[in-house]
Amino acid sequence: MKSKFLLSLVLICLLLLNGCATRSQKIANWPSDMPSREFFVAHYESDLENRSGQNVDDYLLWVLRFYKGWELYSNGWSKVTEDSLHGVTDPVLAQEIRTKMNLIGEGIACEWAKNKKDRRILTRHVVVWGNALIESIKRDQELALINRVLTDVNALLVNQVAMDDVKAERYFPRDGDDVFM
Repeated sequence: MKSKFLLSLVLICLLLLNGCATRSQKIANWPSDMPSREFFVAHYESDLENRSGQNVDDYLLWVLRFYKGWELYSNGWSKVTEDSLHGVTDPVLAQEIRTKMNLIGEGIACEWAKNKKDRRILTRHVVVWGNALIESIKRDQELALINRVLTDVNALLVNQVAMDDVKAERYFPRDGDDVFM
């Protein structure tokens, strides 16, 4: 009986260690199509309030999830950026869109990856912006929407826009055909 307990305990410990190693390995193998790991670590280190309630590995895991997606949401910011460039044939416009999407992504990821109690950008904001971007593509208004979101992300981060002001209607007013009105 005692040996079964010890064997079970050893197996549980090995599984837990394997989970930690897998998570650390994901963070160590940083994707090359994202801002550098060092960029996000520096941002994490500069936020003393968030550091007191979240370790760097958790923060970086949420950054990765933002850019790459995860089980609960398979589309990450990297895919959203590529989708926003779909059909753009002008190389100058494509570069402007990519640059601004990268700036938006950095701003969102740095804030969204924090502990819930310490962040100013919430998942609902990311959903609103993602849906607005999809709508802007349908309307051929990507750059105008991207400029608006970039302004709003920066304003949220410095408390110039209230968190509750970021709603779908801010970007595209609802019409009579909207089933969610």
